[in-house]
Amino acid sequence: MAFVFDIGSGTILPALVVLAIGFLVGIVLKKTVKLGLAILSLVGLLVATGYINLQLSEPSTATIYRVFSQGRQAASQASTFASILPVTSAAFLVGLALGVWKG
Repeated sequence: MAFVFDIGSGTILPALVVLAIGFLVGIVLKKTVKLGLAILSLVGLLVATGYINLQLSEPSTATIYRVFSQGRQAASQASTFASILPVTSAAFLVGLALGVWKG
């Protein structure tokens, strides 16, 4: 039997909510990737033109170590947040694809 959404059974509203969540996550993902690429290209351009150099001083090294030491905590919080998302749902994946494509 084909998968049919029956309005009376109450299955269409949760599917639409999951689709909307996927769409919003797709939009955020696309914007984040675009911003990251823009920052990376800007830094590359500034290094190529000589406005900044990438020699690390002692304060820069300490800042980098501090940021990476907090990376595990941020990763565990991100994985906790990601476990909430219904990534196995077809409606979520369709919404995610639409958000990345059209968002």
